[in-house]
Amino acid sequence: MVARCPRSCWRGRAVLLAAIAFFLFGSILPSVSLADDAALYRTDIQPFLEEFCYDCHSGEDPDGTARLDQITADVEVNKNFEAWRSVKKMMVAGEMPPEDYDQPSKDDVAKIQAWIDRWMKAADAAVKPQPGHVTLRRLNRIEYENTIRDLLGVRFKATEKFPADEVGYGFDNIGDVLSLSPLLMEKYLDAADEIARQAIVTNQADILPKTRITAGRLSPVVSGKLDGVRVLASHGEVTTDFTVTKPGEYIIRATAFGDQAGDEPAKMELRIDGKAAKTFDVKAVRAEPADYEFRVKATPGKMRVGLAFVNDYYNPQGPPNDRDRNLGIVALTILGPTGITEADYPESHRRLLFVKPGGKITLKDAARPIIQRLASRAFRRPATDAEIDRLLAIGAMASNEGASFEEAAQLVLKAVLVSPHFLFKVEMDPAASGGERLLNEYELATRLSYFLWSSIPDDELLLKAHRGELRRDLESQIKRMLADSKSAALVRNFGLQWLQLRGIEEMTPNRQQFSSFDDELRAAMMTETEMFLTSVLRENRSVLDLIDADYTFVNASLAKHYGLSKVDGDEFQRVSVGNSPRGGVMTMASVLTVTSNPTRTSPVKRGKWVLDNLLGEPPPEPPANVPLLDEGAAAVASASLRERLEQHRADPNCAVCHRKMDPLGFALENFDAVGQWRTKDGKFEVDPSGELPGGQTFKGPAELKQILKQSSRDQFVNCLAEKMLIYALGRGLERFDRPAVAKITDSLAKNDYRFAVLVTEIVRSEPFQKTQREME
Repeated sequence: MVARCPRSCWRGRAVLLAAIAFFLFGSILPSVSLADDAALYRTDIQPFLEEFCYDCHSGEDPDGTARLDQITADVEVNKNFEAWRSVKKMMVAGEMPPEDYDQPSKDDVAKIQAWIDRWMKAADAAVKPQPGHVTLRRLNRIEYENTIRDLLGVRFKATEKFPADEVGYGFDNIGDVLSLSPLLMEKYLDAADEIARQAIVTNQADILPKTRITAGRLSPVVSGKLDGVRVLASHGEVTTDFTVTKPGEYIIRATAFGDQAGDEPAKMELRIDGKAAKTFDVKAVRAEPADYEFRVKATPGKMRVGLAFVNDYYNPQGPPNDRDRNLGIVALTILGPTGITEADYPESHRRLLFVKPGGKITLKDAARPIIQRLASRAFRRPATDAEIDRLLAIGAMASNEGASFEEAAQLVLKAVLVSPHFLFKVEMDPAASGGERLLNEYELATRLSYFLWSSIPDDELLLKAHRGELRRDLESQIKRMLADSKSAALVRNFGLQWLQLRGIEEMTPNRQQFSSFDDELRAAMMTETEMFLTSVLRENRSVLDLIDADYTFVNASLAKHYGLSKVDGDEFQRVSVGNSPRGGVMTMASVLTVTSNPTRTSPVKRGKWVLDNLLGEPPPEPPANVPLLDEGAAAVASASLRERLEQHRADPNCAVCHRKMDPLGFALENFDAVGQWRTKDGKFEVDPSGELPGGQTFKGPAELKQILKQSSRDQFVNCLAEKMLIYALGRGLERFDRPAVAKITDSLAKNDYRFAVLVTEIVRSEPFQKTQREME
């Protein structure tokens, strides 16, 4: 395509302005289309589009992504605002018209941008803000794990036992992708059983002091392969010496089985200090060993415990399964002393069973307050009488079948943990289609706690909600919650996903090329990023520090990696980056490693990362038929990576995106594939300079960071606000969310871009405070 007329002429500029105005906005009001001014369209707009745009942007298979020949049928601003905004960005950045066209002057571009911005604001002002609809969201793995921790005080590794959560809009807490498969439901049932057994003690022996001696450690010690079992053939005995420190009753538990033969089971004699104490009929078989217990009173001193086989049987002429009787010992466990007090029970047990039946307190009297507290905390709002009655009925059913109070409580807890009201963050929709309502205070507490803590509301939040004071005291609660150690979840679950760093565990830099990289350094890279993000959060620093800051956190190994001196030991410490190229997330080794290939840097990946995560302009996916970069030895030796990439992107279809993306990546070329500073890539000098589409130039990462922090400040802040709002809501953003985002960013600009302001404005925003029924 070639330019057909000089754009410098007055008529060209006028037509260009008119074209942009109308094909972006239609008219002053978003509901007005080009069809409302057919005369102007026919005389000026359509001829301009036909002459300068239709070659690439028309037909069934246009070269460009937009079909402008359909503009008369579909030009409403609100309906296609994001597409029109993208076109505006391309015009202002100088990406359109293409390079082989005459380009408008910078003054013309400035006028166009100012003119368009006025109408974009008018379009925004005409949009009715809506809270939007959040799909019913289940707890993701991390939220489940944290919720169990804070609800019961039990550690359960959901991240290891549940299948991975799907990701949407860059985050794993998006309602639309958090499905509940049959497999996951089975995992929830298994988890409820395991957690209930950890949380509530049904057998006092489970919490007694315990010494377990495996078969291989019993005397006499034998060499050779045991497979965890000592088999006593003929007549034999194994012993252990146990030191009694406190007088009292002890439980001796032998885990054993018999290789059965003859007319009686294998017999095991328990001996205390050489004297027979009890003989057990060991009916268990090798496939399913069983426990055999005996209680003994002991005084301080040494006690010898022995297990002997006392009824050998051997008949070599008998049937194959009835020839030889033996005794198998798996382990010997000594528990005690007995005499458990309430303080000996785990915190989870004491927290849950705070009332016990007995005396004038009936089973039902004890169970109701326990269930009411448990269900209300688990459901994150007051449990209803009907819910409590159903759970009481489950406990009563267990009791009627002979279960102890603790066993019945375990069953009730399992029922709570598989309830939809626990597994899902439930918010009832308004009755009418498209209707909206203010969240009640319990729902607001839940949104707030899972946003900042990835966990259940604590007692203070629930008390505020109960009193109807939470919405009034939001600012003080946000301050309290950010200062709490649980806010580390916001760093890990928002921050690391935003920066796309969870994938660093799978990164495998070539060890021959990057010998300094190991698992210890990988962990140090992540610790640096987490501590830096935490400092911005806890110290309420400017979010612009995320682009460039004068400090970071390192230990000795990471400091050596960075070339920083006077840092010793494994402990991380805050250091000034001084005149080094470090500072901000973009130049951290974690980011630089995750945006590289195993054997080399990737300017394309790094440029895409900056566009997506810092500027909110993710480039489109590359065409399917683009050939891979030649990585052969001859190609690598022939030119620098920069030169080879410039040749590689000669395809006009690729040039538009790469023109914006590659300079950002080249600015980081002084950092190798694991983030170490370099001045050469092989035998070639590194050239980190570049020019952005808008004409701004830089000589390296420091100057690029200043451009991003100054000229692109608003774009970065908007990007960060959008991404955090997505995470906070658990849904993608829509056109009607733009006023909320604009209000958040405006407040940030007026308050020195402080992190707490970002969080507070998100929590106060209409999308966070309200819910809406999905349009039918």
